[in-house]
Amino acid sequence: MLKATAARRLGVHWKRLGARERLMLTLLFYEGLTPIEAARALGCPVREVLRTVQARLDEWGAAVQVLPMTPARRRAKAAPRRSAA
Repeated sequence: MLKATAARRLGVHWKRLGARERLMLTLLFYEGLTPIEAARALGCPVREVLRTVQARLDEWGAAVQVLPMTPARRRAKAAPRRSAA
């Protein structure tokens, strides 16, 4: 249920994006281009790509983080991390 809620919230944010931002994120995360390659494909500065991606990830992270903390999520968050041997 939490995954469905998060997916729904992200879907709403995705639909609000302009075509250029959607294309930028698609090139980076779906097509696997680097920010430099995406900037070249879009004809924009690399800095614009980096700023746009960071802004959207921050916005979407905030949208997803407002989900209620369930007992399973509390346990996962509190579980100690194992160190690599």
